[in-house]
Amino acid sequence: MDYSKFYLKNYIPEDEETDDKESIIFPRLENRSQPEIIYINPDGEVFDPKVAENFRDNDLVESERNAPAIARSHGREKQSFANRFCQAVLICAIVIMSLVVSIDFLTDGKAIAALSKLSSSDKIVYYAVLTNPKQDVETSKADAYAMRLKGGAGFIVKNADLYYNVFAVYKDEDAANDVADEYGGKVLTLETDFYDDVDGELENYTDYPKKLCESLNSVSEELTQKKITSTQAIEKLNDVKEDFAVTYDNMNSVAAGDETSKSLTLLANASVAMSALESLCDLTVSRPNLVCDVRYTVCQVLFVYCYSK
Repeated sequence: MDYSKFYLKNYIPEDEETDDKESIIFPRLENRSQPEIIYINPDGEVFDPKVAENFRDNDLVESERNAPAIARSHGREKQSFANRFCQAVLICAIVIMSLVVSIDFLTDGKAIAALSKLSSSDKIVYYAVLTNPKQDVETSKADAYAMRLKGGAGFIVKNADLYYNVFAVYKDEDAANDVADEYGGKVLTLETDFYDDVDGELENYTDYPKKLCESLNSVSEELTQKKITSTQAIEKLNDVKEDFAVTYDNMNSVAAGDETSKSLTLLANASVAMSALESLCDLTVSRPNLVCDVRYTVCQVLFVYCYSK
């Protein structure tokens, strides 16, 4: 193989003489400390070493090209974790529901019924405004009559060894506090879960005081704000009485043969409410004003219901 073309052109052997030494041209190096290097491959072609750098650049470009794929891989890992978590939650829910159904089957349907009752339990919660604390009941009666003249209920209750006049009972606690501040009284919370475990169809009627008192309070508010006349109020109160009469008859019908103490107590309280409504709608009864008697009837219904244990 002929390698003559790779020989340095300016090389002159020492044992040869040249007549014309001036014709010999040596490469001129501008900077001897950093000579110019020419790269020649075995085929005699000059090449630029930057080509190697291009290969590195290509590798970098390739890695950048692969970056979205890597990101997608991480995204799939996150999505996979989320899927596994959702599957775990779903499995837990299925296990819990299976246990509930199994327990309900073993208890002949009582488990789910109990859960439904807890979730739908609507306790009676009202706020009574108590005023005029007195040591004896006779003095409290005199205060009650004076209160009724002003439209208050004048219902007498004993609380912490003192007798109080109930001005009114409110569903809204803030409204009760405002009235208590105005009259220098205090607020008593009325609530009970005494009838929560009444069995049978009678349990569907344990919330009768709530519906009844909402209707009565609506009438008293309209009277107080003079939106209706006393005659119109009596008509509305008669409607409330007739509606509750149907409820009361149904309660007695579904409770036939039920001799449990709570069922009997519930029916007795409903009987008191029925009598209070009949008295309220009796036009022959002498009263200071209709508003005070409507509020008095609300107190009768709620206090008997909440304190009949």
